[in-house]
Amino acid sequence: MVQKASLKHDIFSKPLPELLDEIEAAAADARMAADEARTAGEKAAQEVMKKLRKLFLKMSRDITAELGETKK
Repeated sequence: MVQKASLKHDIFSKPLPELLDEIEAAAADARMAADEARTAGEKAAQEVMKKLRKLFLKMSRDITAELGETKK
């Protein structure tokens, strides 16, 4: 019965150091993917902030112009 389980699951046929190497490689890949996702998120946030700055500057110019016209 134990031999059937061993044949059924490939993981039982691998030595522990090999399994640990695979786990380390998978963890490294996961860290790299997380770092790339964080970088992409930061870039997206910077782009949104640029657009918001432009919008607020335009709004402040429009408001200033409007206030200048009403004072006259």
